[in-house]
Amino acid sequence: MERKDIDIKDTWDLSTIYNSHEAFYQDLEKTKSLINDLITFKGKICNSIDSFYNFLTTKDTVERLMNKLYCYAHLNCDVEPKNQEYQTMMATIMGVLEASSVQISFVDNEIIEAKDKVLEYLKDPKLEKYTYKINSLLSYEAHILPKEQEELLAKVESIADTSSQVFNALRLEYEDVEEDGKLKTLNNATLNQFLKNKDEKVRKQAYTNFFKEYQRYENVFAQTLAGVMKKDAFYADVRKFNSALEASVFDDDVPSELFFKVLESANVKYRHLFHRYNRLKKELLKKDVIYNYDLNIPLVSSINKKYTIDQCFEIINECLRPFGQDYLDIINKARNERWIDYYPTPGKRIGAYSSGSYDTNPFILMNFIGDYNSLSTMIHELGHSVHSYLSNHHQDAVNANYRIFVAEVASTVNETLLINYMIKNAKNDQEKAYFIYEQLENCVGLIFRQPMFADFEYKLHTMAENNEPLSSKVITDLYARLNQEYYGKDVTMDELVGWSCYYVPHFYYDYYVYKYTLGMTVALAIVNRILKGNQQQVTDYLNFLKSGGSKAPVELLKQAGVDPLDDQIYEDAFKYFEELLNQFETIKKMLRESIMIL
Repeated sequence: MERKDIDIKDTWDLSTIYNSHEAFYQDLEKTKSLINDLITFKGKICNSIDSFYNFLTTKDTVERLMNKLYCYAHLNCDVEPKNQEYQTMMATIMGVLEASSVQISFVDNEIIEAKDKVLEYLKDPKLEKYTYKINSLLSYEAHILPKEQEELLAKVESIADTSSQVFNALRLEYEDVEEDGKLKTLNNATLNQFLKNKDEKVRKQAYTNFFKEYQRYENVFAQTLAGVMKKDAFYADVRKFNSALEASVFDDDVPSELFFKVLESANVKYRHLFHRYNRLKKELLKKDVIYNYDLNIPLVSSINKKYTIDQCFEIINECLRPFGQDYLDIINKARNERWIDYYPTPGKRIGAYSSGSYDTNPFILMNFIGDYNSLSTMIHELGHSVHSYLSNHHQDAVNANYRIFVAEVASTVNETLLINYMIKNAKNDQEKAYFIYEQLENCVGLIFRQPMFADFEYKLHTMAENNEPLSSKVITDLYARLNQEYYGKDVTMDELVGWSCYYVPHFYYDYYVYKYTLGMTVALAIVNRILKGNQQQVTDYLNFLKSGGSKAPVELLKQAGVDPLDDQIYEDAFKYFEELLNQFETIKKMLRESIMIL
């Protein structure tokens, strides 16, 4: 479907950001002028409390403008990548961002050098809102370099990010797949549908046609992935961290033990549960050999639900009802005010996300195809958007932007409430089995697969830190080996599995993936209490959403009623998976004829 053929109500309305290109460039010029104002503070930021306050408020304005400009440019580029006017906007704002990072690279040094004076300033009520942010900066003292070196790092920042930029710019094209005697389009949105097909030839062809393109360009992808690992290792080293992981969790304001706690639970302590799940799949499919591309086959037949966008919103409104009408009003704003761009089109960015700035709506990009995954993705991204909306409306700009570490909690709470609603309201045992299966698959993705991704990323970073070679063979062999260990002996890996690592954009996000596991474990704890009628949990959770980034992430989660350092929440999460698996094994015996046998 071409973009021009989509009903306008099913596309996002970016005119709420800028109603003309002229308005965009007017803000751009205003931003440049304010950056020049910031430069005049050099050497005198902390001369007086008034100077300090004026600098901070001017910097806030600059950041808000730049975020708004960037938001407009990147959203347009993601749906119309061939539009050179939008590409020019994107290049222009990126140029301003890169230049400003050099021009004001003196800021952190000046504030840290005047630490005692700054701490006194923070006692003034008008500076109270800056307390957490400034204290976070002051804690960075041991990792700040001399001004000249900070300026040099700022100058090379855009070069260091080239690998990510190249990866994001790549758009592969794939050979069509023959299904029911017809050639059908294969892309990022349709791959999963082909992998659910009953016909093994269709699944194999789709998997091969898709990932052989990554194999074809393996040296390009190896260079981009290795480049990101080396960049992270470089910055960690020059800033006197022991590793890229230590630098990442320091930026997240969380302890390193949390990362290893997640990996230990999923990759060691409870992996046997995932192997048991795969043995069950092999048994139900009655196959002597089951390949990794067979694992997407729906195990419960005749439940092939399709949803319109309006039906999705009806279901979402119903299962999020425990949060109250104010929460639901925000959900419905997303539909009525066109925050969402729904359908896949040629060149559109793959996947889904929620993105925006303090001064815009929290927009959602999707590739909606009307299946349950589309519904689940929609409620997931709406969780992010409501989190952003509440943060922006209850916090000053300086404290509204929450860290990535807590970002996946709100989305996963929504997804978990959805699946529990679907299981509870299933019309019969067969439908119940279908949704239990869907939740099992969701758990696999979040509490097993993401930690495997994290282990892969950790090993790549370690190799980069040790100056070991990161050729495509090294990378793909490692990924193939980890996949075989992850899936277990009952699943045979396709020969292209190693190259499938190049498909995962989150490897470019600096230790992001383990946070999905954290989000799931925290979400399960929160949802379990909500479904038991714990109204205090609802209140605590909504207050957490409203708190933005005003506190350290662990403190925010404790405020929501969950301690991420407590082993119990991880034990409970994997016990939940085991209980679901037990339910599924029981119900499939009752529905032997409904289980899909190939």
